[in-house]
Amino acid sequence: MKNKHRKVVITGITGVLGQALGKRFHQEGASVIGVSRSNQFEAPWLSQLLTMDQDSSADVDRILDLDPDVIILNAGQIEKEIGDHGEPLPQHVASINRINYQWPCDVAMGSMNRSWTHPLDIIAIGSIADCCPSSFGPVYHSSKIALHYFWTGAGPIFHAGSRQQIRLRLYRPGAIKSDLAWAPVNRLIEGGKGHQMRKKRVAAAPSGEQVAEHFHRWFLNPNAWVGGWGEPISFKSLRMIFGCFPNLFYKMQCWAWKKQSRFSQ
Repeated sequence: MKNKHRKVVITGITGVLGQALGKRFHQEGASVIGVSRSNQFEAPWLSQLLTMDQDSSADVDRILDLDPDVIILNAGQIEKEIGDHGEPLPQHVASINRINYQWPCDVAMGSMNRSWTHPLDIIAIGSIADCCPSSFGPVYHSSKIALHYFWTGAGPIFHAGSRQQIRLRLYRPGAIKSDLAWAPVNRLIEGGKGHQMRKKRVAAAPSGEQVAEHFHRWFLNPNAWVGGWGEPISFKSLRMIFGCFPNLFYKMQCWAWKKQSRFSQ
């Protein structure tokens, strides 16, 4: 199916990836509608900006009322503030889970209450951080794990229930070159081994434009349901340990926290 003249809705439009995705779809002739919690954004490639908190059924209806062909749920939040011992803050647990997990699920479930006369792709932007839990990003990791589980678990139900009109698809990028790529170091010893590993990852991270181009190629493949940027072998190894030896994984997390956390010194 050709992409030209499609109506594409992108949440988190003001972010690095959101803007890159908007530009890429605009190049194809699509009408790009951005969604943001801020109304302070303009771009020549943007057809319309919707300002909303993304936390209510009314917000879901505003997006679905547009009758889009593609919805890219790109808005997200990470843990930039933490407690005195490195623990998550209650208000951030609530907001991160809402925007990273609950909101995409609400949009997906809302779509099933409508009859669609054309195919609708609802694409959630996940993360390769959904491979396993992490003491250095517990809320972010858990929100992305929950998103991945819901999307791949509920997706077949939605697809069959909508007579193949609705497709829940998942794209899992890693770090993207930006200031936010440094956020996970807030629990690490500055200059320590973990901090240096993150520094290398940030230095090697692709730009938003590179990820958007990769995303677009994946998007055009009708048989691609789950995809994403390359996953490091270290992530794959951790996922295997977490899945097969959860008790060992937990002890590894305790050891890593003791060695690399700036709160254990």
